[in-house]
Amino acid sequence: MLSIDEPSTGLPDTGQRGVWDRFWKHRPSAEKDDALLARESRGPRFQLVLDRLKSTFGSIKGLRTVELGSGRGDLSALLVKEGAEATLLDRSESALNEAKWRFDRLGLNARFDIGDITGSLEPWRDRFDVAMSLGVIEHFQDDQRTQVIRAHHDVLKPGGLAIISAPNAWCIPYRVWKFYLQHRGWWPYGMELPYTKDELVNRAHRAGFARAVIHALGFWQSIGDYWGPMLLKRKPDWWNRRSVLDAWAGVVLLLFAWRGQSRIHVEHDYPVHAESELISGNEAPTDTEVALR
Repeated sequence: MLSIDEPSTGLPDTGQRGVWDRFWKHRPSAEKDDALLARESRGPRFQLVLDRLKSTFGSIKGLRTVELGSGRGDLSALLVKEGAEATLLDRSESALNEAKWRFDRLGLNARFDIGDITGSLEPWRDRFDVAMSLGVIEHFQDDQRTQVIRAHHDVLKPGGLAIISAPNAWCIPYRVWKFYLQHRGWWPYGMELPYTKDELVNRAHRAGFARAVIHALGFWQSIGDYWGPMLLKRKPDWWNRRSVLDAWAGVVLLLFAWRGQSRIHVEHDYPVHAESELISGNEAPTDTEVALR
């Protein structure tokens, strides 16, 4: 669950489909929906997305993108505004109806497909320049965690880019907030298992990606969004506030992973025990990028 106000996924296949069917019955007002998109568009996550797309492809215009577990399609809506040709893929018809409502309201064009990222992806295999998801992969466990990352790889053309965002297991404000809501019986999102950088990059390796770069961001965001309403009686807008703790304890992990044919090895800006390991030992407590080539 990465969008703070709402998760972007309708895809978890872990016996909790009813959780998401209930969720998608609640439509935000147009004003709230606009505010959610505006907040994402000016935040550091989307700016990193824009930078990576431009550095990889030169231009966003005409890129074929697919958002897996799209929900209302936050990233898709923003990228269509930049000229991308978007497909939204979700197993929930209710989620796609919500996406159609949003896109129609904003005058945006996209394709809306029913599909399950834990099932056959043949109709979408090798078709897209960009595959992406926000707040999807943490709703799976065991081997399915690699499977859903591999789904991003398999729908890409060779050389395509996957963009995957998930919560950070080392974000203490998020973990305490989640525990508190679960203890009170108020947690609304079903099973949610956050990732470490370690796990996310290693699973990207197993999924077949040739290169990956990972960021962590949003430590102050986690305090403002999760604890601000309780402690300050308001929700401070700390979405863009940076911290030296971001790389270790930022709430958002953002993975960029490229499909390719080359052998994978690791480049770090901190020591590891062996080049063949993706990440070894503790996470670096600085703002780090882990790149695989």
